[in-house]
Amino acid sequence: MNNNRARFFNRIWVPYALALLVFAIAAAVALSPTSYYMIRPGSAVELQPIVTVQGGKKAEKGTLMLTTVRMGPANVLGYLYAKADPHTDLIKAESVHSPNETDEQYNVRELEVMKHSQENAMIVAFRKAGLPVKVTDKGVMVMLFTPGMPAEKYLQVGDIIETVDGKKTPAPKDLLAALKGRKAGETVKLGIVRKGQRKEVSLKLSAIPRAPGQKETRAGIGIMFSPSVPATKRTVDLPKAVTIYAESIGGPSAGMMFTLEILNQVTGGDITKGYRIAGTGEMFEDGTVGRIGGIEHKIQAADKTKADIFLAPNDVVPPGAGYRSNYEEAQKAANELGTSMKVVPVRTIDDAIRYLRSLPPKK
Repeated sequence: MNNNRARFFNRIWVPYALALLVFAIAAAVALSPTSYYMIRPGSAVELQPIVTVQGGKKAEKGTLMLTTVRMGPANVLGYLYAKADPHTDLIKAESVHSPNETDEQYNVRELEVMKHSQENAMIVAFRKAGLPVKVTDKGVMVMLFTPGMPAEKYLQVGDIIETVDGKKTPAPKDLLAALKGRKAGETVKLGIVRKGQRKEVSLKLSAIPRAPGQKETRAGIGIMFSPSVPATKRTVDLPKAVTIYAESIGGPSAGMMFTLEILNQVTGGDITKGYRIAGTGEMFEDGTVGRIGGIEHKIQAADKTKADIFLAPNDVVPPGAGYRSNYEEAQKAANELGTSMKVVPVRTIDDAIRYLRSLPPKK
């Protein structure tokens, strides 16, 4: 009787157990991480509801829209999906953040990048409207580390360096000047602000890895600066308060469109002329519009929302760089889609303003 029961159990349940085991293994493999990120079209978001200028006028007949992409780490299943989907791309993880950077450090950096981008939008918009803006540099922001250097051990992403041995360092050039001529092995005392609290950190300088062709060895603490990452903590005094609700949108690429929406509300005009205007581009304090990533996906997002116009950064590409300007990439994507949306190149905020002001009202 017991042998019969055992045979019955083996005949009925063992196949199910094996199938469950195979499924569990397949699921584990499918959900395993890869060294890639997936990037695909996001959305076009109308700016008037999320941007408010104190005393400003919201009188647009058309609309200004920022554009987004959807991006996240790709597991094995996501990787295979991206390979099969013509609208999804794969990019190496190191193109998104440094391999020496934790997810927490990356998130802190992205929040600062977005905040800085919004500040630049406010600064440029008010200045274009002829209103006074006061910007005061307060210290050097720690955003990126040089691997193996002292800063990596003693500092944290988000720290603000205000002094070196008592000497104020409101901007990166001041920090570099304070360290000029110092030797590896010397101890320096940094006055920093960490999460709102002031403190002092002492560390020994180390030799900075030499760049190709560099003859002399310099000493430093080991923080890096990048054109796309804010390096200076600052206070910005504006003539009117600006509120931007964009909690789920990260990175700097909405800067130009924020600038146009703020300017439109401050001046009380309507540069939309009744058109649906999408776009992208980082906004720098001098009015330059900077290159961004994933513009072909943003073209698709704008086209889905029936945009009439797309403003694209017309960045300068060095000879032999091996890539095209954002505008050229955007125009290529628009041609492939067969969209009637007009792609407009802009190198500065003035280019965008001139173009929009030249438009006849939409019929």
